[in-house]
Amino acid sequence: MKEINLFRTSIIILIAGLLAGCSSKKSSDKLNINDKEYLEKPGLSVLAFHNFYTTGHQGGIEIIQHGERIATNGFIRLRSADERRLPGPDRARREVDREHQEIVSSVSYEDFDLNYKVRIKPQDDGFKLVVDLEKPVPDFWKNRLSFEMEVYPPLYYGKSFQIGGTFGIIPRMGVRSVFKDEDGRIRPVNMGQGKVLTLAGEDPLRKIIFEDIKGEIILTDNRESSKSGWIMVRSILPSGVTEGALEWIIRPNIVDGWLREPMIAVSQVGYHPGQVKQSVIELDRRSGKPGKARLLKVAGNEIREVLTKSPKPWGGFLCYDYAVFDFSDVTEPGMYLVSYGDKFSNPFSISPDVFRNGVWQPALEGYFPVQMCHIKVRDGSAIWHGACHLDDALQAPLDIEHVDGYRQYKEAETGYRPLTTVPYQNRGGWHDAGDDDLAAGSQAATTHYLVLANEICENQTDQTSVDFNGLSVEMHRPDGIPDFVQQIKHGAINLLSGYRAAGHSFAGIIATREGRNITGDWASQTDQLFYNPGMKPDQKSLTHSGLMDERWVFTNKDTGLEYQVAAALAASSRSLKGFDDALASECLATARKAWDYEQSHEPVRKRNAYVPGNTKVQEIIATAELFYTTGEEKYASHMKKLLPEIGKNISSAAWCVARIADRMKDEDFNNSYMKMLKDYSIKLDSTLSQNPFGVPWRPAIWGIGWDIQEFALEHYYLVTRYPDIFDREIVLRVVNYVLGCHPGSSTSLVSGVGAHSITNAFGVYRHLESYIPGGMVSGTALIRPDFPELRETTPYLWQQSEYVMPGAASYIFCIIAADRLLN
Repeated sequence: MKEINLFRTSIIILIAGLLAGCSSKKSSDKLNINDKEYLEKPGLSVLAFHNFYTTGHQGGIEIIQHGERIATNGFIRLRSADERRLPGPDRARREVDREHQEIVSSVSYEDFDLNYKVRIKPQDDGFKLVVDLEKPVPDFWKNRLSFEMEVYPPLYYGKSFQIGGTFGIIPRMGVRSVFKDEDGRIRPVNMGQGKVLTLAGEDPLRKIIFEDIKGEIILTDNRESSKSGWIMVRSILPSGVTEGALEWIIRPNIVDGWLREPMIAVSQVGYHPGQVKQSVIELDRRSGKPGKARLLKVAGNEIREVLTKSPKPWGGFLCYDYAVFDFSDVTEPGMYLVSYGDKFSNPFSISPDVFRNGVWQPALEGYFPVQMCHIKVRDGSAIWHGACHLDDALQAPLDIEHVDGYRQYKEAETGYRPLTTVPYQNRGGWHDAGDDDLAAGSQAATTHYLVLANEICENQTDQTSVDFNGLSVEMHRPDGIPDFVQQIKHGAINLLSGYRAAGHSFAGIIATREGRNITGDWASQTDQLFYNPGMKPDQKSLTHSGLMDERWVFTNKDTGLEYQVAAALAASSRSLKGFDDALASECLATARKAWDYEQSHEPVRKRNAYVPGNTKVQEIIATAELFYTTGEEKYASHMKKLLPEIGKNISSAAWCVARIADRMKDEDFNNSYMKMLKDYSIKLDSTLSQNPFGVPWRPAIWGIGWDIQEFALEHYYLVTRYPDIFDREIVLRVVNYVLGCHPGSSTSLVSGVGAHSITNAFGVYRHLESYIPGGMVSGTALIRPDFPELRETTPYLWQQSEYVMPGAASYIFCIIAADRLLN
């Protein structure tokens, strides 16, 4: 007993000393304004309105502590009594006073007559945050205007909070009560209120203290009222005050001498013996000269060193330094690791068959069946979802802007009245992303990519049984028909639905505002009965009901979309021929008709969700696909007329021309096209040299995974047609990036593929924090100006972890393409 007590005493003394060090130690480096206009010192960055995607928890004042973005969206919010909501700021004017080390961000809402400034500057062992109002808080906003900041919950699971006289643990999920406020809105019950809030006081890496100098801080758990909510720290802005309406002191604890650990980025799957093999090592900028890296082979019961050398310094990119460890000369098949210092990568293989099995197949055999709409999907004893949305779809109301960019213009262009059923909409297609919408642009891209993948695939798979008449799918049960063909058929049926109903493609189908965020079994989202306005909501027959819970179809015609769908349908006809000849003929006939119509009419632009922006590029692709499919001279002749447009859009159009160039039989055309390609190649090389991963890294808000896969798909056709101009390694580098060799972390962006992959994704079962095998996310996002981030502990940063169908389809293509280039 005495020995146990001595042990406890030692532990207590150790923890007390550590925590004392947390409060007393100060970094020798002071918090200063850097050249990117944010506060920075080793272990701490404070961003000042560099980001404006507030619905995605990315905006306002943000805090990055020890390499993790712990807090965001620090700005003023309004809890209004009327229906008006104060949106998150979409712009701010930032002024930097280097003499006084102060950053001032000015935010203006003209519609609300609200203007304010947020000032931050270093103070003591943290920073001071001050809010100045242009005008005092009006009486009708009294106690409704507050400054708030969100704290990322997963970093604080199981850690303590203390505020006023209240203390406790941050739980794994929202477990507290909610209430209905005086305006009828559901709110979380406060966790506590007081002058000072301490989070994770026991954890040196996550400890942070908020102090309100003039008022009190209120702590709430917004996960109670919203699955995507964060922990909220807020203070109500007082009446009658303008300058210094709020003053917070924020003290993030910083461990003295902290350095971010090296991140060893590798493909989580592995490499072919014949390709360039590189690990990109991400380093804290204060790490100094790179040390030695080692390649280790896992051989039976031993691990032996194969190669040791210093990685080549690449230089600075984003907020880190990078070094490249090249082990291309190692070709012996086997399992390997990369080590750097005391860090080790996950195991990966070097093998001629590295991309042949278990890499692209999970997407086609797992993710695609699960996402199929209007059909029941079963995997052994598990049912992913029942046959869903069989009541699709109601003509969308006219002249409205809906969610996610969907809009219906003043005309329906269908002959169907608003909120009446449009036929043919309840078959085919895939639920896109984590939502349940079927956007024609996305469906067309997905179908087209699947056709292209099918045409280069020598290792066909048949693991899914599809009964199109019985509306039933069984996974991991062969039925004698290639899985590619069945998925292409499912996409083509959806793409034909608008033509069958009204003679043109529709923009897409999406749920109402109330229904679009429902997760879980899609078959439970509607009653599956067509809406009959003559019935009461609780009345139903075998086919109809008076409950209007159907999704809406947005039906306006757009020239760019017509060409995009025509290209996909023309391509689909090739894959369907011999399996469903009637459908193949309908696809080709519809593609011809759509192309002919657009050629004889003025272009129509109806901006809508996922409708392509560049009509000429879509015209080039559609013309190329129809020529590739039919060989008819009229398409070749028109392609020659499009040559100037090809030149203007060479990065987007070169690939489809490459597929038909040898059949054009026009020397002038081919010579001009070759010159365009050589000029493009020079510009491309310059673009790819701007980051250590050798891919086109141009992030907006979402990660770049989907974009660079589309680029690699297109580049494959340039490599195979013009290997003397274009390097195959560009395609392989994209594959490496998607499979784990990217900034921020080394995580495969494809769920279930590779030694370590994303398994907490924004899919339809995101409320369970789960994943769908083979789903592909966009990956590392840029927190502007220079912080790469990939969260693996929440599905609710959809700009990093959302599944989409075109991403999965282009991923399949890229893996098969890599295997073809190497084998």
